[in-house]
Amino acid sequence: PDQNFEQALIDLNIDSDGVINGQVLTSDIDDVIELDFENVPINDDITDLTGIEDFAALEILDFHYFYLDLDPSQADILSNNINLREFIAMNPCGDCGGVALQVLDLSGLPNLELVDLTNVYIKKLVIDNPNFDIQNLTLDLYNEGPPSNGWTQHICIEVADPQVASNDQPPYDSWNIIVNDLKATYSFDSTCTLSVDEIDNRNSLSVYPNPVKDKLRFENPDHINIDKVEVYDISGQKLKTFSSVDDRIDLESLGSGVCFVMIHHQGNSSTFRVLKK
Repeated sequence: PDQNFEQALIDLNIDSDGVINGQVLTSDIDDVIELDFENVPINDDITDLTGIEDFAALEILDFHYFYLDLDPSQADILSNNINLREFIAMNPCGDCGGVALQVLDLSGLPNLELVDLTNVYIKKLVIDNPNFDIQNLTLDLYNEGPPSNGWTQHICIEVADPQVASNDQPPYDSWNIIVNDLKATYSFDSTCTLSVDEIDNRNSLSVYPNPVKDKLRFENPDHINIDKVEVYDISGQKLKTFSSVDDRIDLESLGSGVCFVMIHHQGNSSTFRVLKK
């Protein structure tokens, strides 16, 4: 497993050797029914969940208030956890938590009962499997949104028959979907193809190091023209504005904690959650 993932398993007393060595014994995880990371000390983001597929008995996976930044390439990483009933990844408030997903594919989970993505910014949720129907599913997609900048999001839910789902016919009539129409809306589709602008901006623009002590640098392989950079705290209050930007900004004067770095470029914007040391 990823080092941060293995460290979290050590903190949960699941990895019995207590050493980060790139392996966890099958005997340590065979009977694990619940993984709850809420109270695990946060060392750094988990960006790779490789190994989660071997938790064969897993029924509840809880990243409530944890730091999970999952790349779209791992969107279907839970497909082999066929006993999974609950996936919880809620953030404490609109876009100020630590869970970042973009795309999540749960289509291989026949026993799914609850998906809690409260205040998680996500564009695409896949629950589409022609081999079984999921009944009595609760999807909590409620999003408060940052209080000052008016962001909203639309979640595309990919299903086998979007027309039937939109008409609230079985099995979708048994689903409970929770949203806030002012900050989050949803629709059903059979493909949910994301536009170029919606594809994870890490493919063309990223920031490092994260956590950062002073200089935050930009990885910009496509040489995108950056117009300005704004930094917000978790309440949505603007802390800094950089109108002249090269390949870095100086955050040394900021206090420690989570902040949001919004990069404005060519009429678009990309926002990154950054942990300031």
